[in-house]
Amino acid sequence: MGDAMSPTHSASTSGAPAGSAKTSARRWLYALVALAAALDFAANWLAAHLLLPIGPFLVPGGTFVFALGFTTYDIIRRQYGLVSTLWTVGLGFAASVLYTIVWGGGVGRIAVAGLAALACSSTLDLLMQTATIRRPIWQYVGASNAVSLLIDTVVFTSIAFAALPLDVRLHIMEGQYLAKIAMTFIAIPLVYWARGLTNRASQAAPLSAA
Repeated sequence: MGDAMSPTHSASTSGAPAGSAKTSARRWLYALVALAAALDFAANWLAAHLLLPIGPFLVPGGTFVFALGFTTYDIIRRQYGLVSTLWTVGLGFAASVLYTIVWGGGVGRIAVAGLAALACSSTLDLLMQTATIRRPIWQYVGASNAVSLLIDTVVFTSIAFAALPLDVRLHIMEGQYLAKIAMTFIAIPLVYWARGLTNRASQAAPLSAA
């Protein structure tokens, strides 16, 4: 009699939840990409303006923020795939380039150190992510950050603080690396939380394959 739903209407209603989920997942991706770029920019600024004495160590101010940025890369790689992660790393690199252009002098040297460190460590981070992506999240994030952040620390400190004596640079490296590892483990629960949010938003379907 007219009670039956037409095929067209049925298709549109069944497709609505999938389309809504995809839109929601994409919004989460955009938010994470913007967050990663902002963290990269902030890490450069803080590294240039703050050198914090924490216990026996000297820690550049951007250390904690940068570790969070790398954890954000890990979330994007795990949830949205390699292509999205490459775009995010590229945007973060662009943010660092912008910082280098805007500020010069000694600050510029630190910005250049940030660029070199980001190029080396993010490349290694992508390789480590690929090697560990099927492992539990705490192993995946911990292993990739432990290796890539070590390279970042050595490259950044060697360039940014090249004028300082070797023993002072080594002291800075120690504090910087330990702070990054500490932030990584603090951030691991956030990775689980973010995975839950993005999975619900996308109905457990990533936008792109890993």
